[in-house]
Amino acid sequence: MGPERNRSSSDFERVIREAAPYLGMGTALAATVGLSFALGFWLDGLAGTKPWLALIFGSLGVVLALVQFIRMALNLNRPRP
Repeated sequence: MGPERNRSSSDFERVIREAAPYLGMGTALAATVGLSFALGFWLDGLAGTKPWLALIFGSLGVVLALVQFIRMALNLNRPRP
């Protein structure tokens, strides 16, 4: 039973290692949109322009997140030397 357990553990580690960059991409996407929207919301509170800056910064965050997502996806699919 010992060797079987080690093999399944190493398979799990391999799967996690291969999935980690993709999980990181999702986290980066959500963080970029969330932080940019939060910045816009905070600036709206200071300037009294609710909801315009939150919408503008949120939209900008979506665009930046998509650009970042595409760059990361291209780097992941690039063949390693």
